[in-house]
Amino acid sequence: MRRQRICLLTFDFVGPVRNGGMGTAFLACAEAFRDAGHEVTVLYPAAYTETLPLTHWRAHYAARGIDFVALHLSGQEKEQAYGAWQWIKSRHFDAIHFHEMRGIGHWLVVAKRCGLGLADTALVCQVHSPTLWHLAHSGTFLRHLEELELDWMERSSVQGADVVIAPSRYMLAEVARMGWRLPPRNGVLPNMLPQGFPARPHGDATPHPVEELVFFGRLEARKGLDLFCEAVSRLQEAGTPPARVTFLGKIAQMEGCHALAWLAVATSGWTFPWQVVNDRDVAGAREYLSAPGRLAVIASAMENAPYAVIECLAAGIPLLAPEVGGIPELLAAEDHARLLYPRNPRALAAAMGRALAQGMAPGRAAVTAEGAREAWLEFQGGLAVPPAAPALRRDAPPLVSVCMGAFNRHETLADAIASIEAQTHPAIELILVDDASTSPATLAFLDALRPRFAARGWKLLRNAENSWQGVTRHHAVDASQGEFLLFMDDDNFAWPEEVATFVSAALHSGADVLTCQNQPFHGGGRPPDTRARQPSLWMPIGPAPAVGAFANMMGDANMFMRRDAWDRMGGFTRDRAYFEDWEFLQAASLAGLHVECLPELLYCYRIWDGAQTAAHAADFLYRSHARALRPTLEATPEALRPALRFAVERHLAGMQVRREGFWGRGLPLSGEQALISQFAPNGAEAMLALAEAVAVAGRAETAALLAEQACRLSPGHPEVTGRAAALQSARASTSSTASP
Repeated sequence: MRRQRICLLTFDFVGPVRNGGMGTAFLACAEAFRDAGHEVTVLYPAAYTETLPLTHWRAHYAARGIDFVALHLSGQEKEQAYGAWQWIKSRHFDAIHFHEMRGIGHWLVVAKRCGLGLADTALVCQVHSPTLWHLAHSGTFLRHLEELELDWMERSSVQGADVVIAPSRYMLAEVARMGWRLPPRNGVLPNMLPQGFPARPHGDATPHPVEELVFFGRLEARKGLDLFCEAVSRLQEAGTPPARVTFLGKIAQMEGCHALAWLAVATSGWTFPWQVVNDRDVAGAREYLSAPGRLAVIASAMENAPYAVIECLAAGIPLLAPEVGGIPELLAAEDHARLLYPRNPRALAAAMGRALAQGMAPGRAAVTAEGAREAWLEFQGGLAVPPAAPALRRDAPPLVSVCMGAFNRHETLADAIASIEAQTHPAIELILVDDASTSPATLAFLDALRPRFAARGWKLLRNAENSWQGVTRHHAVDASQGEFLLFMDDDNFAWPEEVATFVSAALHSGADVLTCQNQPFHGGGRPPDTRARQPSLWMPIGPAPAVGAFANMMGDANMFMRRDAWDRMGGFTRDRAYFEDWEFLQAASLAGLHVECLPELLYCYRIWDGAQTAAHAADFLYRSHARALRPTLEATPEALRPALRFAVERHLAGMQVRREGFWGRGLPLSGEQALISQFAPNGAEAMLALAEAVAVAGRAETAALLAEQACRLSPGHPEVTGRAAALQSARASTSSTASP
């Protein structure tokens, strides 16, 4: 077998994470690939550990021939996935395995599709536990917009992989039912067991006496805690209770409360002893279940291919399991009737009752541990990189028209123009449209540019009146000749390879529209001299329409597109409001255009303190968000549009109340000004607080007038009267000082 360099990219791995099924699967892969002679690297982006420091686990696995690399990254999963891509892109692997969960492989598939790297690397996505699938079968409502982001990144990871593997036929069918597009190369490979697992020989069909029922799983609804307790209560009512019950697993939440508190109520009618054991790792749980007289009961609402079942079968532990998801695929067909039960309290109570009365023999696995290992090694040994679609070759580099609007900012405009002059792509024209600037310095700067532009064949245009971004960009495009368009603001700064990277990505992927990551910097000074390692304030992920209804996670106005994409969409709308970029990208995505967001920092984004949306009234922000919502409303049946508006506007109203997002960028308040908002709007306290804030600013006459109004609002109130008198006295003192 050819020796391969294999990377396993995962958020879950045995060591830093105690009992994760996905971590167990990835450890088993690492060990099997290592033993087959491959060079194995485990890339763990997070800083998270439930146990010992990550440096311990690096040494632990190094001693076992596995290179465990922790990047110690914090932040959201998309940020950690971005850091993983940045680490991987300077290294070569023959294959990279990653799980779909939390979108850890999203940036890898984008990078490969867009020609940024990984051309000779096979990307293998293992499907274990999609976010929306997990929430649905946990009875948990969507609560955070980030959950929709994760769902889209998970879909992207699967759809962009070279090969997709799942441990059950059920899971492949389920994600297809959820609308995920599977690549042509997809299939089922059973989960392997890690090394050192004490498996028993198959064939022990002797019933073992059962006295103790052991609920095996986290104490939560998804693992069936309520089903198990109801079934045990039925045994109690029938007069056939067990000698003892044990709850073996981590403690979680049940019906909105602590699971132990829930148990206190659910077990109140039980007359036999019961206990909770929540401190066992995988080996400890197996040791507990292996003792005579114990039956492992799995009651999950839904499962993919749970290790709880795999380990019980391998260790010869008697068990009962529900007939749901991928569980039946794990058991030998002849054991289905004996070990599986329809998932309802009556059926589970009957199955446990039979086990208590007749004993229970261990089950047999559909695939042995050795069979699973052989299947994985055969797959990996035959894994080849699928041929990539050839990039469209050009005899000459395509012309790119950089369309830039400007208004009263000649200092930052100079930096923006210089960054275009420094581009490595050889075929560029700059179309600069001044949006009716009024600053004499800016007008003089623009006049001085004309000879420079003429020498390059660039164009300098001017709007007859201030018209905002939509009109300005249309003006620029109308005067341009390029096959591709790049839109740029007059206060941003492009890194030298921005245009070349966009062109290459468009030719490799066939994308119609591309965005990228940006490097933020503050104020009117010079742009940064060095490239940041990763975005720090905002990270768009790409064309996720479900997310785009609520927030722009697709990219900035600094976007790159084919001219025919601009023509097809009709360009930006011309509203005098913000979010023309958000509206365009959402509309393009919903119209079926190929949109990509690159995992690279290609330009610097300038942030002005107190500027942009923060400087505008509530009605302006409302109109801007309404503009961004238009494409989604138009794609929604008319009868459902009020429901969509309600969902989106309720989300935005919550952000407004919490002063999040754009509403968190308001004008800075002094201590006295901030105090005003603590009082009821129409009361004397607020009026007095305003009077005192105005007085501090030296406006004694206005302060006195406001104090008089406070007295009218609360006549005779001693504190109001006293504070108002002090302000009146200050006015009198100021007046006498000012008199000749």
